[in-house]
Amino acid sequence: MKKTLTINISGIIFHIDEDAYDKLNAYLDTLKRHFNKTHGKDEIISDIEGRIAELLQERVSDSNQVISVEDVSEVVALMGEPWEFETEGENEEEKEKESTAAPAEDIRGYKRLYRDPDHKVVGGVAGGLAAYLNIDVLWIRLAFAVFTLIWLSGALVYVILWIAMPEARTTAEKLQMKGEKVNISNIEKSIKEEVTHLKDKINDLTNQAKKKVDTKNSQGENVFEQLVHVFVTILKVILKVFVIIIGIVLLLTGISLALAFLFALFGWGGPVILDNNEAILLPMTEFFSLLPVSAGGMAIFKIGLILFLGIPLIMLMYNAFRMIFGIERMRYVGITALNVWVIGLIITLFFSFRIAREYRHQSTHTKAIEITQPVGDTLFIMVNEEFQDEMLYNSYDYINADELHLVVTEEGIFFEQVEVDLRKSKSEDFLLTQFTYARGRTPRSAREQAENTFWQHQQDGNTLIFDPFFIMGEKGTWHAQHIELELAIPVGKYLSIDKSMQDILNWGRYSPYKLAGRTWIMTENGLQSTDEESYISPTIYRESEKVTIHPIRPVVMQMIGLLW
Repeated sequence: MKKTLTINISGIIFHIDEDAYDKLNAYLDTLKRHFNKTHGKDEIISDIEGRIAELLQERVSDSNQVISVEDVSEVVALMGEPWEFETEGENEEEKEKESTAAPAEDIRGYKRLYRDPDHKVVGGVAGGLAAYLNIDVLWIRLAFAVFTLIWLSGALVYVILWIAMPEARTTAEKLQMKGEKVNISNIEKSIKEEVTHLKDKINDLTNQAKKKVDTKNSQGENVFEQLVHVFVTILKVILKVFVIIIGIVLLLTGISLALAFLFALFGWGGPVILDNNEAILLPMTEFFSLLPVSAGGMAIFKIGLILFLGIPLIMLMYNAFRMIFGIERMRYVGITALNVWVIGLIITLFFSFRIAREYRHQSTHTKAIEITQPVGDTLFIMVNEEFQDEMLYNSYDYINADELHLVVTEEGIFFEQVEVDLRKSKSEDFLLTQFTYARGRTPRSAREQAENTFWQHQQDGNTLIFDPFFIMGEKGTWHAQHIELELAIPVGKYLSIDKSMQDILNWGRYSPYKLAGRTWIMTENGLQSTDEESYISPTIYRESEKVTIHPIRPVVMQMIGLLW
């Protein structure tokens, strides 16, 4: 039977046997003597007692209510003896002794997530996360700022973490937050650093106060210098505000462009495409699928595009944050970003030229389409409205610009719109000619692609019915196909143009909107409206030896234009 005592350590009551009490009391007396001449000794002893209380609590259970001498010995071994370390000037052998003094069990065990009160801007959440993850607090703050601008999610997460995370108040908690061992050596070191930091602040405040006193004493000496100083100070404030405003604009611009690029590249939305100063939307994932590149190659190409276009946007946002918050330049960020960007540039150029090689040559296939001459002198032309309505109803997107007239179905299949030219016939018959343009890796492949491009029409009596679109190709088979139709009208005969034709008529002296919905007669001077004396001058006949290839921009430039 042993005698037990009741003690109070750091506000916690313990039952301890007499031998354990003597050992613990002797240990604390040794610590007090060791830190007797140390600045902040009371705080050091208080933090050590608090940590000892936590360790003793872990050893109390329902079956073991009394602290034994073995428990105290374990705590002392974990905390370390004062003679195992020195605060200054200790030699390397003593440092090695300190590192091996504790047993295999690490009282740290794991990091604890706390809010950092010493480096907080708002609540210390970012500082605590940075200490827990062992990264620079700048990146945590950048993440919160970016997600705050996106649906305010960053601010919501910050508030939740602020409520959930406790603040690191004691030295032991601050050490746990950083994942450092909570022993006597680290507690002493941490408190000394805080005392030194406090002294530095006091010295800075003292120096600032002296400067202010010196400034006030010299106020009457030189009024002009004071006015210049005030002017320079005001100018600095204005410039700082101006820089912050520019930083905010650049940050919002960078975030907007980055989101638009990601939405376009991964099919979350349509990218903005500039085509002759027109803004269009195009689902880029489907567009990429048309290119003759394997799935693996396309994945690498997309990675190259992300690096090539994404790195400048990231650096734009990084420098915007520096302008807004006055953050110092981080070493190696610029050179690292440049190297990654060069890698993305090389990948992008490699695949761009590889794709462009598939469109090096161009070819035109001319085909005379046999039509039945109308009974009488009037030919009616119209669009297959049933086909057009079905196409537009099932379309994922409809794109209409100067040189880009596409329908993209929900299945990701692209259809391009045909163009119809009206000309004066050299004979007494109505003539319909199809000109199909295509590109390929060789002249032969380009010619084959042009010959295999399929377009349909129908004729019902005196009415020609045009399909407004033709299929551009399935995945990996697009070869920049384009179809132009030439309808030649004999002099003295009539052409009745339905309203539905206005979208596929080629632009001439008059717009298709003026041509459509009227009946015209072909004269020697060109088309003349039967309703009024208005003419459309005749166009030049297309001669086989003077055929000009439809101006299709090089594919590399087209793709760069689309992405930009």
